[in-house]
Amino acid sequence: TQGIDAMTDTTDTTSNNDNEQPAAPQDEEVTAAEETPEETPEETPEAEPEQDDALGVNLVEVSDVERRLEVEVPWDEVSGKMDEAYLGLSKGLQIKGFRKGKVPRRMVEKLFGQHIQREVIQLVVQESIDRAVRRVDLQVVGEPKLDLPEEGIKQGESFCYSATFEIIAELDIKDYLGVEVTGYKSPTSDKEVQAALENKQRELTDYRSVDERETRAGDVLLVDIMGKIGDEAIDLQKRTVDLSDDSRDLLPGLKEKLTGLPSDQEELSVELELPGNVEGEPATKARLLITIQDVKEKVIPALDDDLAKDTGEAETLDELRGVLRKKLEETEVERAMEAAKKQMVKQIIEANKVPVAPALVERYVEQRLQLQRLMSGRPADQASPEDEALKEALRPEAIEVVQSGLVLEAIAKQEKLEVSDETLDAEMEKLAKQREVNVARVRSEYEKEGRLDSLRRRLLEDMTLDLLTSKGKIIIEEKTEDTEAESE
Repeated sequence: TQGIDAMTDTTDTTSNNDNEQPAAPQDEEVTAAEETPEETPEETPEAEPEQDDALGVNLVEVSDVERRLEVEVPWDEVSGKMDEAYLGLSKGLQIKGFRKGKVPRRMVEKLFGQHIQREVIQLVVQESIDRAVRRVDLQVVGEPKLDLPEEGIKQGESFCYSATFEIIAELDIKDYLGVEVTGYKSPTSDKEVQAALENKQRELTDYRSVDERETRAGDVLLVDIMGKIGDEAIDLQKRTVDLSDDSRDLLPGLKEKLTGLPSDQEELSVELELPGNVEGEPATKARLLITIQDVKEKVIPALDDDLAKDTGEAETLDELRGVLRKKLEETEVERAMEAAKKQMVKQIIEANKVPVAPALVERYVEQRLQLQRLMSGRPADQASPEDEALKEALRPEAIEVVQSGLVLEAIAKQEKLEVSDETLDAEMEKLAKQREVNVARVRSEYEKEGRLDSLRRRLLEDMTLDLLTSKGKIIIEEKTEDTEAESE
């Protein structure tokens, strides 16, 4: 617990306090037999309520998203922990002149008093702080900031400390029904329809094995790559290399080395000069052995009526263009609707006070940062000099996302919305169908990975957005130059 281990100067009050009980004489032994019959390893069911009732808890509002708990742990509870700690240490302690486990408590106190105090304080705080949070029913975020007494544990006195938490504030959202917003859709261009048509063409492209000719642009190779890039060894298995001019190069210069080879060539040694990741960084030399597993050529269908029939969506190419245009228009309306829903929530946020705990914002920023690292090919936990600037750029988005989640959660609570088991089961079936796997497998994965609660929250947010949409008004208009300028 933060701050506990820093207490290294705790006073050994067990031997210096004027009010302490007389210590055991030199020849008195600390043994398990000294425990009273009431001190058993297991507490009775009645013990927990008594312990909670004795705990003193005072709640102080520091800010909209901060609360300080002032906690008073009674001496009886602290004393019991002290006795348990001394007894546990004594059992395994062996000092010259005493049998193992028979060292007098006064000597144990003298040798290990400060260590025992730190250990007991940590235990007392950990146990009492959970009970205190439950007592006042707070939704805490992150670890608390502790303020512990410098004098440590004082004989015969309650142990008092404070803990400041960031919290999820209780929200009472007003004026969230009947909100009116306008969403803007972009017109579907001929260029977009043509791109969709070419995508269909790529989907229907066939691949045929190549015999007795050299590899050329448009061929697709399946290769294994072994060797070194600089001093780093690499071993890439079954990687696809597309020799098309517009395709991405797996390694800079590799497509050129694999073009013009005999189709039956199985291995090739190559050297590449790989440019640095940032400007001014020297190039890195790569020495590689390429094993060619297979070479195929693309057989691209013509954009004609036959292609339209092969899609199963139309009989002629013109008819297919119309089908694709309609799909693009529907997708654009859906996008405009989603943007309008976000704008609706944003208006509700602006009409209400929605304080956000900084820890929630930082958590979202860190998640986004880790995702961007993975997308750039770096480990999620690998920091870089650009991280701080990226965090600053992400914070406005993070605040908006966190506020939206808090508002939707509060509205769902006010409207008494709940995700039924039937709704959850239906979503599981939908996910299973999308992935073409068994429903039981999807449910098992979500349960093992602890993602069921997250799925319920997403479904609850969707339900809340549907409510806001049904009770509000969304107008979808065609985007023009004027509306685009206003949005900017």
